[in-house]
Amino acid sequence: MALTSSLFLSIIFIILLYGQSLHASEDNRKAFIVYMGERKQNQPSTSASLHMSMLQKVAESNVGVGSLLRSYQRSFNGFVARLTEKEAQQLAETEGVVSVFPSEKQQLHTTRSWDFIGFPETVKRSTTESDIIIGVLDTGISPKSPSFNDKGFGPPPKKWKGSCQVSANFSCNNKVIGAKYYRSDGSIPEDDVKSPMDTDGHGTHTASTAAGALVRDASFFGLASGTARGGVPSARVAAYKVCWNDGCTDADILAAFDDAIADGVDIISVSLSSGSSDYFKNVIAIGAFHAMRNGILTSVSAGNGGPQLETIANFAPWTLSVAASTTDRDFFTKLQLGNNVSYKGFSISTSDIKNLPIIYGGDAPAEGFEGSSSRFCRTGSLDKNKVMGKIVFCDDLTSGGGPLLANAAGAVLSGREFGETSSPFPLPTAYLTRKDGSQAYIYINSTRNPTGTISKSTQQINKMAPMVASFSSRGPSPINPNILKPDLTAPGSNILAGWPATASLTGFELDKRVSAFNIISGTSMSCPHASAAAAYVKSFHPTWSPAAVKSSLMTTANPLNADLNPDAELSYGAGQINPSKAAFPGLVYDVVEADYVNLLCGEGYTTKLLQIVTGNSKSSCPANHGTSPDLNYPAFVTSASPAKSINKVFNRTVTNVGSPTSTYEAKAIAPPGFKVEVNPSVLCFTSLGEKQSYTVTVQGVADKKTVVSGSLIWDDGTYQVKSPIVVYIPMIKILMHIVYMGDRPNGEFSASSLHTSVLQEALGSDASDALVHSYHKSFNGFAAKLTKDEVQKLAEMEGVVSVFPSGKKQLHTTRSWDFMGFSKQVQRAELESDIIIGMLDTGIWPESESFSDEGFGPPPHKWKGFCQESSNFTCNNKIIGARYYRSDGIFGEKDIISPRDSNGHGSHTSSTAAGASVRDASLFGLGSGTARGGVPSARIAVYKICWFDGCFDADILAAFDDAIADGVDIISLSVGGSTSFDYFNDSIAIGAFHSMKNGILTSNSAGNSGPGPATITNLSPWSLSVAASTIDRKFLTQVKLGNGEVYEGISVNTFNLDEKFFPVIHGGHAPNKRGGFTSDESRYCEAESLDKKLVRNKIVLCDWSGGDGSAASIGGSSGIIMQDEEVKDFARLFPIPASTFNPKQGDEISLYSFEVKDESAPFVVSFSSRGPNPITIFWCIYILWQPDLTAPGVDILAAWSEATSPTRQANDKRVVSYNIISGTSMSCPHATAAAAYVKSFNPTWSPAAIKSALMTSAYPLSDEINKDGEFAYGSGHIDPLRSIRPGLVYDAGESDYVEFLCGQGYSTKSLRLVTGDKSSSCSKVKKLHASDLNYPSFALSTTSTKPITRTFHRTVTNVGSPASTYNAIVKSPKGMKVIVKPRTLRFDYVGQKKSFVVKVRARVDANDRNMISGALVWDDGDTQVRSPIVAYYSSSTSY
Repeated sequence: MALTSSLFLSIIFIILLYGQSLHASEDNRKAFIVYMGERKQNQPSTSASLHMSMLQKVAESNVGVGSLLRSYQRSFNGFVARLTEKEAQQLAETEGVVSVFPSEKQQLHTTRSWDFIGFPETVKRSTTESDIIIGVLDTGISPKSPSFNDKGFGPPPKKWKGSCQVSANFSCNNKVIGAKYYRSDGSIPEDDVKSPMDTDGHGTHTASTAAGALVRDASFFGLASGTARGGVPSARVAAYKVCWNDGCTDADILAAFDDAIADGVDIISVSLSSGSSDYFKNVIAIGAFHAMRNGILTSVSAGNGGPQLETIANFAPWTLSVAASTTDRDFFTKLQLGNNVSYKGFSISTSDIKNLPIIYGGDAPAEGFEGSSSRFCRTGSLDKNKVMGKIVFCDDLTSGGGPLLANAAGAVLSGREFGETSSPFPLPTAYLTRKDGSQAYIYINSTRNPTGTISKSTQQINKMAPMVASFSSRGPSPINPNILKPDLTAPGSNILAGWPATASLTGFELDKRVSAFNIISGTSMSCPHASAAAAYVKSFHPTWSPAAVKSSLMTTANPLNADLNPDAELSYGAGQINPSKAAFPGLVYDVVEADYVNLLCGEGYTTKLLQIVTGNSKSSCPANHGTSPDLNYPAFVTSASPAKSINKVFNRTVTNVGSPTSTYEAKAIAPPGFKVEVNPSVLCFTSLGEKQSYTVTVQGVADKKTVVSGSLIWDDGTYQVKSPIVVYIPMIKILMHIVYMGDRPNGEFSASSLHTSVLQEALGSDASDALVHSYHKSFNGFAAKLTKDEVQKLAEMEGVVSVFPSGKKQLHTTRSWDFMGFSKQVQRAELESDIIIGMLDTGIWPESESFSDEGFGPPPHKWKGFCQESSNFTCNNKIIGARYYRSDGIFGEKDIISPRDSNGHGSHTSSTAAGASVRDASLFGLGSGTARGGVPSARIAVYKICWFDGCFDADILAAFDDAIADGVDIISLSVGGSTSFDYFNDSIAIGAFHSMKNGILTSNSAGNSGPGPATITNLSPWSLSVAASTIDRKFLTQVKLGNGEVYEGISVNTFNLDEKFFPVIHGGHAPNKRGGFTSDESRYCEAESLDKKLVRNKIVLCDWSGGDGSAASIGGSSGIIMQDEEVKDFARLFPIPASTFNPKQGDEISLYSFEVKDESAPFVVSFSSRGPNPITIFWCIYILWQPDLTAPGVDILAAWSEATSPTRQANDKRVVSYNIISGTSMSCPHATAAAAYVKSFNPTWSPAAIKSALMTSAYPLSDEINKDGEFAYGSGHIDPLRSIRPGLVYDAGESDYVEFLCGQGYSTKSLRLVTGDKSSSCSKVKKLHASDLNYPSFALSTTSTKPITRTFHRTVTNVGSPASTYNAIVKSPKGMKVIVKPRTLRFDYVGQKKSFVVKVRARVDANDRNMISGALVWDDGDTQVRSPIVAYYSSSTSY
C-alpha cells in the first residue's frame, strides 16, 4: 500500500480506487466471482463447460459468449461471470458454491532499510536461494531496470511451470522468469499497455525491494545514495500484473493466485487489499488459503488506514500481515522567506528554486472557482496567469498537481501532522506544520512582494526509528480478535527501490523527470521486505510449511518500544523482522490445514462449506468447534473488559528445528497487573522434528489502558524463541446516543417503562443500566449508552425516528442596544414582565446586579417550572427557574454542581437578553456605561447544559423537554456543533421543532466558524439563526516602542503600565529546555514552553496570534505581543498586558488600552459563520440561505460569573462583575430579546410570524464591506423597534414544515412519529419545494453561469392597518429580473391573507463574490416589508 504526497495515504501513481463494478451491460449485469472451493483432482474438466452449464441454469437464454469472463481451474475451482443481482443470488444457493460476491476494485498499499534491520549485504546465504521464486501480484514489472539484470543467473529452476507473456515491448530473462497480465473485462486503460510491463512504478518498486539485484550508486537525484538491493538478490521473480491505472479487480487478483500457485512459486507477495471481512468473500484470503494448502506463504500489507485501531485490511490467519515502520533516514526541505525566516518542510524535493515571488492560492482562483476553493490548490482551481513562475502557498496537503498544471514554480503546503512521512512532489515543495504555515501566511500578507526560496531536500538521521508509521493500519483482527494482527512490522517509510524509466515519478504526466529509482512509503513497501525475509528462511528450509516460516519470522522479531508506539503489539505485532535470526529460530509453532479448518469451525463456518473449500469430504467440524486461542499461533492474545478478571488458558505445541538435543526453559514476563504461569516450564528435546506441548495461563484484572503486554521466551542458551503476551480492551465503543421517537403520545404514559422495554428488545437484560434519561414532557425519546450494533438495532425498530450520538456542542463565544436605536426609553408592553426567556447555557450568577428582582412580582401563572436550589444557589422573581443537566454524571474539578455559572458565558448571555439596568458598569473602566438587557422586565429560566468540557446533546435535549413544558416564551441557545447535521439527527433542530409546535421560537447562534461559506451549523428553518456584527466601539492597545514610535494593536488590555518601558525578548530565545521545549516551539509562546527566568519582567514577542498568553503569564513576564499581519475585527482579553500587531523595530515597549469609535460599523465579523444552508438543497442547488439576520456580537459588555476570571485562566486572579467578549453567542441573546420584545406586544403570534417580523424589518448592510452579502448577514441587522409593527408577516405552521420535510425526502412514517399525527402523509399533501416554504426571503443558486429561472409562491398575513394597500417595489441589480404577480395587495381586515408569486431570472457570473442580490419591498406608505432576493453561483456544492 504505497503512500505519496497526493493524499495523506494515497498511491504515488494517482489512480482512482473506488469500489466500482466492472463494465455492466445494458441489462444491469456486473462481474461476480463464484468461488467453488478446491478443484477436484479426479475431474480434469472443472472448468469452462461446467461453469457455462451453471450459468445457463440461472440465466437461460441470456447467456452469451461474453458472459463467462474467466474460469479458475489450475489451483482451485470457480469463475467470473457477468450476472444480475438475482442471478448472483440463485448461484449462491446452488449446491457446490461457497460464495458469490462482486468483483470489486482494490487498492495498492503504497535502501538502507536492509542494513538498518541488521541484514547486511554479507549475510550468510543459502546455495538454493536462486531456486526461490517470489510471485509478485502488483502493477507489473519493468525487466529492463538494473535491479532485474540477470547477469550470473542460470536458467529458471526446474520446478517452474509458468510462462512469460512476451510482446513487442516486453520479454523476460533469467531473473524475471515469468510474467503475465490479467484484465477480466478486456478493456485496457488508455494510458496503460497490454502486457506485463509496469507503466506505474509500484510493481517494479515492490519486486526490487524483495529480490532486486545489487545496484551500486543508486539514488533519487542524489538523495538516499548507496547500494540498492533486494532482501534475496539471487531469488527469481514471477510478475503477475493485476493492477492497472484504474485499479485492481478481484477477478484478476484471484486469477493471478490461481496461476501463481500452479506455476510453482515459493512465496506470494501482495501489496494490496480486498474489502470483505468474510474470509471466503475476500479474494486475497481465498487465494492465500489455497496457497497455504500448496505450501506457499502469502505475505500481505496490513493497510494504510492508521493510526486508528481496527483498521487492518489483510488479517486472514494463514497470511503474514505486515505493518510499516520507519528507518533511521528522514528527508527535510528548507523554506526561506524574504524576511530571512526559515522553516523546516517535510517533503522530498529534488531541486531548488531561489528568491521567487510567493502567491497565496486563495488569491489566485481560476475562472469558475472561488478563493475558498483555490486556497487548497486543487487541480484546475488556480489561475495560470497569476501563479506562473511563482511559489504557491496552499492551505492543505495537495498532490502538487494543481500548482504543477498551473505552471507554478513551486509550492508551500500547510497542515503537516506529527508522524506524516516525507514524500516526493512533482515540483519543489515544502510541507509545513500548521503553525509554521500560519507564520508563512502572515509574512505573505505583510508585504507587497513576498518571496521565498525552496532548497533541495537534505537527508537527516531519524534517532527515534524504528517506530510504526502513522499511516500503518492497526489491529486487532475484526474477525478473530484473539489472533495477533498485524503479525510483525518491516521498513515501509522512505524506501528507495527500482522504478521504470517510462513511469512518472509522481503520477503526473507533466512531471518529466526520469529516474531508475524512486523513494516512496506505505505498507506496500514493508510487505516485500517481509516477503524477502520469508524467502530467505525458505531458501534454508525448503520443506517448511508456511506456518513454520511465519513462526520463525515472528519469534525472532526485534521488539519495539511501546512508549513510542502506544498501540504496542496491535501496531507492530511480534516486532520488527530480523531475517538473519529468522533462518535459525530453534523452535517453530507449526499449523496445518486441519488446524485452520478447526478454527473456521469455531468461527461459524459449516462442515458442508469447509468440505467444498478443502476438497476433502472427510473434513468435519468437531463437537467442541475449536476456539481461536488454541490455534497454534506464535503469540498469546486475549481481550478483556475493564475492571473484570480474566483467567485465560492457551494450548501450544512447538517443534524442535534447532539442536537435536536441547533443553528450553520458560522465561515469562507478565503484562502489568497480570500473572502468567507456564506448564511445564521446561521442555526437553532429543531429536529434530520432535514436538512438545505446554499451556500458558494468564490471570488478572484489566485496567483502563488499551493494551498491556509481556512475553514468553523459550531459551536453551543458544536460541531465544520469543512470543508476545497481549491483553487488550477491545474497542467496543459504548457511547451516549439520543433515540428520538417524535411527538409524545397523547395522555398519560410511563416513559421509563416504554423506553426500558424498547431498550430490552434491542439490548436484552442490560437495558436498565443503559437508559440515562427519558424525554417525555414535550416530546418522546431517551438518552442511552449504546454500542454500534445496538444503535443499528434501535434505528430499525418501529416507532424510532432517528438514533444519533450525543455529540458535544461548543459555546459560540452594553452600548449595543443604544447602537441599534433601541434606547432605554422605547415603548414597553405591560406584558413584558410575563415574558419568560429560557436560557440554555452554562448557568447563571444570581447575585449579579443584572439579575436583581427589585420591583418584580411573583412569576407569571403560566410558569410550571421550578428551581433546583442548593446550599449555594437560589432563584428569585427575576430568575424564576433554574436546573442543571449532566447525563453522564461526570463533573470537572472546577464545575459547580448546581445551576450556578462557573464559566461566565451563561451570565453574559442572560444579562444581554434580559438583564436589569445597571449603571456605571465596566471592565476596569473599559466599556463604561449602563449595562442592560433588551427586555429588562422579562423573566429568566436557566437550563445549565454546558460544563468544563462542552455541552452534550443528551443534556440539550433534556433541557428542551423541560423548557417547553415549563412554559417559556422564547428559547435562547448560544451553542452549536462544528458541522451541520440532518434535521432529526440534531438535538437543537429536534428541540426547536417541538418548541415551534408549542408556539415557542428558538433563537440560535449561527456559529463561529467563519468566514468560509456554508459553515453555519444551526440552520433549521423553524428556528432563528443569528450572525454576529460589530458595534461602533472597538478597543485598541497602543504600543509604544523605545525609539518613540507608536503603533496601535488590537486587544482588550485592562492593565496600566504607566508608560513604563520593559525589555523585549522573542519567545524563540527563551525555550523551557528543562521541560523539553525547543526554540521552534517556544516562539509560539504555548503553555509551559517559556523559560520563566528568561521572560520574567520582560515583554515577550510571540510568532502566533492564536495563543492565550498563559505561558507568558505563568512565566512572570510583564506583557505579550503576538505578531499578526491579518486584519483583526474583534479584540481579545489576556491575563497580562497584551496586543496583537507586528512591531517593526525597537527593543523596549510600553502598552496601554483605550476605546475608539468604529465608523465602519456595523459589519459582519470574520468569525461569524456564513450560509448558505448546506442541508436544504434541491438537485444540488442551495435554496435556503441562512443566517436569518445579524445582531451585535463584538466587544459586548455584560454580566460575568465571579467564580472565574475574565480570561478563565487559572493564573488570572482577577474577579469581575462584567466582562467584554465576542462571538455569535453574544449576538444570539440580542435577537432573543428582540423576539421577546415582539412577543410582549403580540403574545398570540406564531414563532414564524415573530421571525418574519424581525427579518422584514431588519435594515440591510453594505455588501461592499460584507463581501459575502446575505450569506453573512441574512436579511440584515435587527431593528427591534420596527419589528413590533411589521405590517405584514410571512407565517408558517407545523403543516407547512411537514410539507417542506416531505419535499426534502423525509418519509410519511418518520413524520407521523415526529408530529404525533397519524393522519400526516406525504402522499396526501403537496411535497413542498424548499423554495416555496413561506419564508421571508428568496434564494436561488446554480452551478452554471447560464441564466436560471425560479418561481416562488408566498402568502402574507396583514398585521398592520385593517384597510391597507401594499405595492410591490422591486430592487434588482444588473443580471437579475424580478416579476411579481400581483403587484398590489389590498387588505380589508387584520389577519387577512394574500398570496403572490415572484419569478426571478438571474445570471450570475463566476466573479469574486459569485452572487447578486436585490429585494422585494411591500410598501403601504407607512410600513415597508422588505425581503431580500439572492442569486448565487456555486462552483461546487461540497464545502
